Amino acid sequence: MKLQRRFKYYLIRLFRLKAGPHQVALGLSLGFIPNWFPTFGFGPILSLGLAKITRVNVIAAVIGGIIGTPLWPVFFLFNYRVGGLFLKKPSEVNDLEEVEYIEAVNDTVGSIQSGSLQFLTGALVNVLVSSIILYIIVYLIFKKYRTRILSKLKY
Repeated sequence: MKLQRRFKYYLIRLFRLKAGPHQVALGLSLGFIPNWFPTFGFGPILSLGLAKITRVNVIAAVIGGIIGTPLWPVFFLFNYRVGGLFLKKPSEVNDLEEVEYIEAVNDTVGSIQSGSLQFLTGALVNVLVSSIILYIIVYLIFKKYRTRILSKLKY
């Protein structure tokens, strides 16, 4: 129950922002970017810094950073899979159970032969695609349904 209440709180806070749809959508999509990299819990802080540098909505960026944090193992797997598609190499990681944080750091900052090029290629492609898709979705939701969603969240 507490998790549901917290989720509703952040949704209300997001939809009550006085910023326009462009600022909120850009903040959320830019705040989501650090989730594709091994930040070890510092993703929301990096999202905050990214929002300050680019002058987008800070609250939306932090929420974007928080949203993806629990999904890190899935993003890690996607990075390897997508990188393998672009580099035409078999994926270094094939299952979620194989995702280890220590190995993520070693593979990301290790030599190119260790799979870091595959990981980083996948991460960059995923950042680009997810940012565009997330921006469009959030922009359309805020443009069309902001007041309707906010009125339903109050009850």
